[in-house]
Amino acid sequence: MRITLARTPLTYLAAALASPADDGRPTAVPALDRTGTHRWPRRIAARLGLPQATAPPGAATVADARAVLAGTARPGHLVIALAGEDDPFAFPAAVFALAKRATLVLARDPDAVLTAAGKSPDAHHLTLVGPTDRLGFALTTELRHRHPGPALGVLCADTPDRLADLVLKTLAHPAAPAGRDALLAPLLKGAEPLTQGRLTIYPQDALDPAAFAAPAGATAPGTAERPLLRVLSLITHGSEDYLRLTPRDILCGLTPDPAEQAAARATTHTLPACMRGDDCVYPDARRLDPATVPAQIVFVNACLTLKFGTQLFGRHNRFTVARRFLDGWAGTYIASPLLKDGTPAENLLFHHLLDEGLTVGEAVREVNTALRAWGIDAPEILVIGDPEARYTDPSAPAPAPAPAGTVTVTERAGGARITFHHTMPARTRVPLRDPALREAHRAGRLRVTADTPFGGRHPVYATSAVLDGTPHVVVLGFQDRPLTGTRTSRTLTVTDGTPSTPADRIVRAVERYENLASLDIRLDKTRSVLADAANSLPAVARRVRAGIGDLTQSEPLAKATGRILGNCARLDRHLLATLLRLTETREYHFVEAYRPAYAVRAVDSPYGRCRYCGEPQHRYHSAHVLRPWLTRQLLSCPLCGATQDTEDDSVRLTLTGETRLDPERPAELTAVIDNDGEEPLDVLLGARITRGRAYGFGFRLDPDTLRVDPGATGRARLTITSGTPPVRHAMLLRLYAVGMGRIDFAGRELWFR
Repeated sequence: MRITLARTPLTYLAAALASPADDGRPTAVPALDRTGTHRWPRRIAARLGLPQATAPPGAATVADARAVLAGTARPGHLVIALAGEDDPFAFPAAVFALAKRATLVLARDPDAVLTAAGKSPDAHHLTLVGPTDRLGFALTTELRHRHPGPALGVLCADTPDRLADLVLKTLAHPAAPAGRDALLAPLLKGAEPLTQGRLTIYPQDALDPAAFAAPAGATAPGTAERPLLRVLSLITHGSEDYLRLTPRDILCGLTPDPAEQAAARATTHTLPACMRGDDCVYPDARRLDPATVPAQIVFVNACLTLKFGTQLFGRHNRFTVARRFLDGWAGTYIASPLLKDGTPAENLLFHHLLDEGLTVGEAVREVNTALRAWGIDAPEILVIGDPEARYTDPSAPAPAPAPAGTVTVTERAGGARITFHHTMPARTRVPLRDPALREAHRAGRLRVTADTPFGGRHPVYATSAVLDGTPHVVVLGFQDRPLTGTRTSRTLTVTDGTPSTPADRIVRAVERYENLASLDIRLDKTRSVLADAANSLPAVARRVRAGIGDLTQSEPLAKATGRILGNCARLDRHLLATLLRLTETREYHFVEAYRPAYAVRAVDSPYGRCRYCGEPQHRYHSAHVLRPWLTRQLLSCPLCGATQDTEDDSVRLTLTGETRLDPERPAELTAVIDNDGEEPLDVLLGARITRGRAYGFGFRLDPDTLRVDPGATGRARLTITSGTPPVRHAMLLRLYAVGMGRIDFAGRELWFR
C-alpha cells in the first residue's frame, strides 16, 4: 500500500479511482490537505514504512465514484454517507467506499439512512459517514435496533480534511498492524506488568503514563520514541473531557489549537473550568495529550467518552478525549456513550477476538453480546473507524492452542464440562458442537459456571462468542495460571440457562422462614437467622453479579453463602423438631394451621385417582392472601383419607408398605420422594402419629436426610414401633420433609391388626 498526497477534493477522488481495491483491500490510499502540508499522512507513512507520492493531475466527482462502484461493489459492506453528491464530506466517503469496494449510498437525512440500510439485507458491515454535527446516538441506536445484522462503524469529523485524515488512518493501519497491545488498568491492583503474548497489562502501581503519552502542549517529535501499539485499551474513570490514569495523571481532551479555543469561547457558554479562567478540575494532576499516544486502535472502557456532534462542552468535540485520540495516531476509537460499570473482561475479550482474526466490527459486536450476557452494562459500545478492518497479519501463525492434555471437554445433550489440567491458559476457546448449546448461545441463554468454586489473585472470565462461524466458549485470564497444590484441575460447566445456585435457594428460604408465622409455626431462632441473612444478602448479591462473568468469584461467593446455609440447616432441624412435637402432643393439622392466611384459589375435582385405594381424589390450590406467589397444593382422598400437601407440583410424597400396626412387631413402610423440579432437593425427614407421644410409639427413618436430584426419586425406610393406646382406633401417620424452609407433607391412616 502507498499513500498518495492530494490538495483538492477532485484530485483526491481521482487518485482513489486510479488505484482500485483488491477484494476490499486498498492498494493505495489518498490523503487530502488543501494546505499541502499533509502532516499526519507523512508521519503515518514514515511510521508504517509505507511509500508516499504526490497525486498526479486529475479530477473526479462523487458521481464518477458511484458509477464505478455500481459495477464493482461487494454487497457485504454498505457505506452510507449523510451527504449529497456535492457535499465536501461525500468525497472522503467515496474514497473509503472505493478502497473497500463497498456499496455507496448517499442519504440526505436520517430517515434516508434507515431506508438505505433496510434495502441491503446482505451487508455484513455497515459504515455511516458524515459530519460530526449531523450524527447522533439517536440515529446509531435506531440503526442497530432496526438492522442488527451488520457490524456498525462510524466515520465522522468536523471538517472534510479531518474526515479524510480519519479515512486514511483507518485504511492504512490494518495494512501494517503493530506488534504489541497494551491494557492500562489503573483500577486493577498490582505492582508488576502482566504479559501474555502480544498483550501487556499495566495495573495501577505498574503504570507509567509518560511511557504512553506526552504532556499536553509538548512538541510532537517526542512521540516517535514511544513504540507504536496495535491496540491501547483502558479501563478507568473518566468523562467526555478526561480519563484518569493515576491519581496524579489524566488524559486531557482540551484542544491545544488557539483558534479552536477562541471559536469555542465565541460560540458557546458551556466551557470547561480551565477555559473560563479557573484551574483544572484536577489541579494537581499532570495533563497528558491523547493525540500523542501512538496507537492504531484505542478501546476505552470508561463513562461517557464517546461523543459525536452533541456533547457537554462546546461544539465539534473540541474538549473530548475521543476527538483528541483521533486527532493523533488513532484510526479507530471504540467506547460507549453511556455511563459504565465496566469490567476488564471487555478489554481482554476485544484483544482476544482481534487476535482470532475477527474484524473490528465483529469483535465489538461479540463484546456487546457478552455485556448483555454478563448483565454488566448496556451493550452500546460503538466503533469510530472501519468496522471491516482486520488487524491480523495474514502470514502470522494462528494463536497457539493449549498443549495437549491441558484442556479436556466432555459434551452431553444440553450441556458440557470443560476441565483444565495443571494449567489454566490465558486464552482458551472450546467449540460448541451440541445443537442445544448452540441454540442457547444464539438465544443468549448459555451460561458457564465453576463446577467446584475456586478463587485466585487475578480474575478468570468466561463467555461465548462466534469464532470461525461456530459458537465457542471463551475463557480468558490475564496470564497462564498454574494449578498447583491439592487441586491441580478446574472444571467448568456449560449449560442452557443459569443453574440454580445456593444464593437463589437462600433468597427463597428467607421468604419461607418469614412466612412460618402464617403456617402457625413460631420459632425462637428465626429472628436471628433472618437478621443475619438480611445483613449478608447485599454482599452475596454483589458476588453473584460479579460471578456471572468472573469465575474466581465462585470461591468467595461459596464462603459467603456457606455460612448462611449452615444457619438455615440448623433452623430446619429446629423447624422439623417443632412440627413433630406439635403433631405428637396435640391435634395439630398442618393444613388447618395455614388456612387462616391462605385462600383456596381453585379446586380440581376429581384429580386423578388415589395412589393407595384408587378412589377419585381432589386437589386444592391455595395461595397466601398477601404473597400470592407463596402457594400450597393439597391432594385429598375422600375414601382412605390419604393426603399430600406440598409447596408446588414439583414434589410428590408417597408412603408405601404396611398400614396395619401390630404391638408384637414393628411396621415397615417406605417414604418415597419424587423430585419433578429443576433443582436438587435436600430434606430432613420426620414422622409422627397424631397424639402418639403419650402411648409409646417409636419412629425411625433410615436415612433421615435425603438429597433428591432433579428428575430422580429418593427413598427412606420408615420403621414404626407400635405403642399401647387405650383405644385401638385408626391412627393418622404424618410424614414431614423439611429443607431450606420448605415444608412438604404426606399423611396416611394406620390401623391395628
